[in-house]
Amino acid sequence: MQLQFKPAEFITFLGGVQYSYLLHQKDVFALGANNLAQDQAFKNDNARKNIFGAVFGIDINIDHFIISGKACWDLQNNNGDGSSYTPRYKNVWLQVTVGFRLYN
Repeated sequence: MQLQFKPAEFITFLGGVQYSYLLHQKDVFALGANNLAQDQAFKNDNARKNIFGAVFGIDINIDHFIISGKACWDLQNNNGDGSSYTPRYKNVWLQVTVGFRLYN
């Protein structure tokens, strides 16, 4: 869910929250001799299946063209119950969109 702030006709600022749910996970380790140990650690780990994130972005409208940029950061760690340390990261992603609007 995102809130929009439109200070001018051609620009829009976006901000809000995002909810994600993990449907499928596949981990492949193909480097070094620790493959089996790392694979077993991920299988035994209690990783979080859902996560909340914060989203911020900007849309620029020039005639019928739209240029948009967004960034999202996870607000929670990936460990499920606070005892897991294998997935020691929070996801961060960037998105750039270019579009053409048929109607004003």
